[in-house]
Amino acid sequence: MANMFGGIFSLVLSIILIAQVIIPTVTGQNTSTWSTGEAALWGLISLVSIMGLVYGAGSVFGLF
Repeated sequence: MANMFGGIFSLVLSIILIAQVIIPTVTGQNTSTWSTGEAALWGLISLVSIMGLVYGAGSVFGLF
């Protein structure tokens, strides 16, 4: 039971971190002077964060 509580707690913290820190930082960055490759890699940060969150949720509930 403690592992389930710890897993859910870490998911909640991850959701808050991604929604309040990572996504606004990524979308608010001025990339107008960057090359296309740099801007594309910068845009992948939010996608990778969300994929990690989905994988973490699956791990907590035993899907992966």
